[in-house]
Amino acid sequence: MSKQYVESEERALADRLVNYSDAIVALCFISSSGFGLAVADPDIRETLVEAAWQLLCANVVLGVVFSILLIVLRRWEQNLRSESQLSALGVRYSRNLYIARHVVIWVAVGQTVAMVTALIG
Repeated sequence: MSKQYVESEERALADRLVNYSDAIVALCFISSSGFGLAVADPDIRETLVEAAWQLLCANVVLGVVFSILLIVLRRWEQNLRSESQLSALGVRYSRNLYIARHVVIWVAVGQTVAMVTALIG
């Protein structure tokens, strides 16, 4: 195999890892939004009150798992891109997007925690 082919495959795999990271963030946000819809329904709300503490713990643990997955995917991406030279602007944007992904996850987790604590009230 030629070196150019290997580099293009590594770049494609790194891009796929970025897509996986975006999918994790979307999954976290959608699950938080779905929980918000469940809280809005009075029948479901009564059932959720009974399991509020379990929901709180599970949501925080899920946020930790998502963050760990983001960290692992980011390291793999950086390893795959180690030979390619990014501009300073590209490195800064990549780092800012990585931080933004974590922010979105923890805002969604915080939103769900706030909804659960409002349920417990």
